[in-house]
Amino acid sequence: MVQIIIIKKIVPILSFLIFIFNVNLVSGHQPFEIMPDLVSETSIDLSDATVSHAFYGEFFSENEEVIFNLNNLSGSQLDISILIPDKQPENETSKDLFPEIYLRSESGDQVFFSNQRSDFYEPFSRMNLVRIFDYKKDKFFDNEAVVKIKSNAAMRYVFSVGYKEIFSKRYAYGDTKQFNSNAQQLWYTKTDIYTQNSNIEKENQSGKE
Repeated sequence: MVQIIIIKKIVPILSFLIFIFNVNLVSGHQPFEIMPDLVSETSIDLSDATVSHAFYGEFFSENEEVIFNLNNLSGSQLDISILIPDKQPENETSKDLFPEIYLRSESGDQVFFSNQRSDFYEPFSRMNLVRIFDYKKDKFFDNEAVVKIKSNAAMRYVFSVGYKEIFSKRYAYGDTKQFNSNAQQLWYTKTDIYTQNSNIEKENQSGKE
């Protein structure tokens, strides 16, 4: 009887600790918003690409580009990925319309396309996302690399880079600014009203028929 009581007390504590661990693990990114440069190229400099960052952006048409200049990589892991919101219209987009990824360094140039489609829940910002691209290299020999993301359609996206959880210093500069939780929710839910209006319009049309 005593053992059962102890177990009942321990289980909620363990559940809470596991939840906190998962939140820290998943939301360990420094969140930033990508600010498109309407005059010249959109470019962001990351002084330490081993530090975990999440850049939230949106393409409004095809052939738009954003460039990330990654630094301080020599001998460290290069970890990059792209995610999209698990919402319309992004989650209904065909694979061939996902962005193209170009990686350039002294070792050579590489071109990547979407290599997966896996669900990902971000508990801190309460977002359901879909990971569409992931690339990891345990020991990246070059100190610098350039990642260019090129759009094939209008789409919201998140560019994730790095793995070290450091929040005491800013590393991202250029066409970007810090992205608070309210702004993240606006980015995430912005198409909900259009989806609702579209559903209402379809219901009205079916009612007329």
